[in-house]
Amino acid sequence: MLSEITIAHLYLPPFLLYVGVAALVYGALERIMRRWLDWTWHPEMARFFVSLIVLSLLVLKG
Repeated sequence: MLSEITIAHLYLPPFLLYVGVAALVYGALERIMRRWLDWTWHPEMARFFVSLIVLSLLVLKG
């Protein structure tokens, strides 16, 4: 788990970094799994859960 990040005397929470990395990873996964995500019963819910899983893994393993 990360502690606060300091940039020019501004303290940023580590969650901001996790969300940024999760957005990049999710973007890559969404491009790879686009056909599968569109095929699911509820595509938007499947995309939400993929992003939730990515963010959870980053927080737990980070």
